[in-house]
Amino acid sequence: MKRLKFGLIPLLLLLLAACSNEVPAMIKVDLAPIPYSIEVPAEIANRLSVENVMASTPNQFANQAREAGAIAQVNIKYQAADGTMHGFAGVYYFKKTDFDKAQNPNEPPLYGSKVLEEESMVLSIAGPQGYIFEPNSQDDKNSTTLYKLIYEPASFRSSGEE
Repeated sequence: MKRLKFGLIPLLLLLLAACSNEVPAMIKVDLAPIPYSIEVPAEIANRLSVENVMASTPNQFANQAREAGAIAQVNIKYQAADGTMHGFAGVYYFKKTDFDKAQNPNEPPLYGSKVLEEESMVLSIAGPQGYIFEPNSQDDKNSTTLYKLIYEPASFRSSGEE
């Protein structure tokens, strides 16, 4: 009986540890008309919406980005637990030459930071510059996770990838 107890306890602890390190289900969020999607945990994906900036009423900044060579622009919005929508990130798709021309080394990047460069094209992200939500709230935790993902090239999939 003692052997059973001592053999069973470590096994149960190992099983419990395996359950707590479960990787969350990831869902692709389409960034069309940008030819990429981003993979995020399901509980965050359910809170996101993607707005095609040029299909809605473009503002002066969106027009400026288009004139600088942005082929496509989307805004990622996050719906907080209280139902309010928050702009989370601007996503831009440029030809590399146009993106490079739009950069001024003496100023912060106007069209975000380059996250991916493939086939002479650049995907750039302009994410939040500070905290959006109450510290330690679930929205804050989701925001922190999403912030890390939007700057991680491995989070993105070309629309042609499955």
